[in-house]
Amino acid sequence: MEVEEPVGAEALPSGKKASVLGLSWETIRAVGFITLLGFLLRLFGITWSLPNAHHPFATYHPDELINLSAALQADIPHLKLDIGFYNYGTFYFYLVSLAETIAAGYGLLPSPQTPNAAHQAALFLVGRLVTVLMGTLTIPVVFALGRRLYGARIGWWAGLFYAVAPLAVVYGHFLAVDVPANLFVALALLWSARLIESDSARDGLLAGIWVGLAAATKYTAGVVIVAPLIALCWAKSPHRLRTAVLVGLGVLLAFFVGCPGPLVNWNVFWNGLPGYPGSGVYYELFVHSRQGHGLLFVHTGPGWWYHLIISFPWGLGLPLYAAALWGVGVAGRRRTIGDRLLLLFTALYFLIIGFSAVRFARYTLPLFIPLAVLTARGLEEVHGNRARERLRQGLLTVVALLTLLLSVGWVRRMVALTPQDRAAAYLWHVLPPGASVAFPTIPWFYSPPLSPLFGLPSPVQRAKAAQEDTRFRLRIPSREWDRSVLSPLPDAVVFSNFETMHPLRLALPSARRFLAALPRDYKRVYFGSGPPLGAPPWQTIIPDDFLYVCPKITVCIAPKYALAPE
Repeated sequence: MEVEEPVGAEALPSGKKASVLGLSWETIRAVGFITLLGFLLRLFGITWSLPNAHHPFATYHPDELINLSAALQADIPHLKLDIGFYNYGTFYFYLVSLAETIAAGYGLLPSPQTPNAAHQAALFLVGRLVTVLMGTLTIPVVFALGRRLYGARIGWWAGLFYAVAPLAVVYGHFLAVDVPANLFVALALLWSARLIESDSARDGLLAGIWVGLAAATKYTAGVVIVAPLIALCWAKSPHRLRTAVLVGLGVLLAFFVGCPGPLVNWNVFWNGLPGYPGSGVYYELFVHSRQGHGLLFVHTGPGWWYHLIISFPWGLGLPLYAAALWGVGVAGRRRTIGDRLLLLFTALYFLIIGFSAVRFARYTLPLFIPLAVLTARGLEEVHGNRARERLRQGLLTVVALLTLLLSVGWVRRMVALTPQDRAAAYLWHVLPPGASVAFPTIPWFYSPPLSPLFGLPSPVQRAKAAQEDTRFRLRIPSREWDRSVLSPLPDAVVFSNFETMHPLRLALPSARRFLAALPRDYKRVYFGSGPPLGAPPWQTIIPDDFLYVCPKITVCIAPKYALAPE
């Protein structure tokens, strides 16, 4: 089978002399610009919700504390690799642990006699910066993938689309495995594209290594193994079997180096920690995915439909999503080798995540890589006469600009004071010490930090805030939406749309009765502006992945204390 010439090969000006890695200086500057843009989008807002005196233990993203705790269990210089937490691969946690060690060695971390909020914040910040770096490095890899398959111009636009994609930007701030795994998915796809042409032993081994590291970071990212295998099926070489063996060796080597859990502690790796329900690979991949995640995805239809109407519109933004659908359609009609490689990976990964009852938008992030390339490829197909050329350039520019503005809107919400902190400041301002504050559910990351315990992962620990000596008397229900916390009438009732969104969507009787029982003369004060302009208008469901940075807090305040928020 002959390999087609890249669709965008003509993008390189014939008169330009290649300077570095076969790239013109013009191309290098362009890729540098989009990489810098992506870096800045991920860097601004990096201090969002870091621990302070009022919430000293955790951020307002519930996974970050668990992930940081896992990373701190490792000690890379002393080869302590068994971290005891294997719901995700451990490679990213090792990188964070190593970064923490280096930062401490250079005196970049505060060293208090006892851990405090500033020290905890610094630990989170170092881990987040690892994510920022890995998310930023993914951008030139996406460019290289687009360039290899279709030419430099398509590669440039693909890198730009990935750089500004809202979910990749927002999640590029967090101490979480999803964005780091994408770097290795992108590298695996790039080396798979190389295998179509070269089929070299080195490329086969490297393709396998990238696949192994992807799986060692996030297990489901290992689905990208299909890409090099598909590429080898199409390669014109008598050595395909040898290269396939090298791919497999690379996968095994990289996976067990990046995630040696199966070798060092198989029982905990597979079954989890005895005192930590919901841990271990078996639970994460085969129990959690079947049971779902509380009310979040109940009655939301098939997983594929949910991702098509919720995850992608929010994660890509409507302009980029529409352009991506167009690009997929164009690739489906043209079906070049590059098209088929990206489409088959996209289809298989989408098929797999659609079976799960847990449907966080972040699960679609690996698909942003092929979709960014196919979007650029599809819009580049609009060519012909001068008017069509202008239309093509206009479409590319408008899609990129609108998506950039949407991501800037999300980043602005991460730079601003959080609704939780604003609501807490309001309550401290208007209520006297000893006032009563009621909650419909056990407070957590979505609640104003009226007690340091609200940041802890265990609901049992958080509920103890009701017995702690705090500024206010906190009424925390023993079961969700228990109206007994409203009797006698409290001085304030506080809840967020994290708590109300799905109970109201599902018309949960207990939630409706609780909200109906709120005194009518209590003033409702709202904190949080919600999603930015340009987000999908249908907001019955806002993915948690975005709601972390744009919750709405409602404070129902007794008339005698009601004041406008400052």
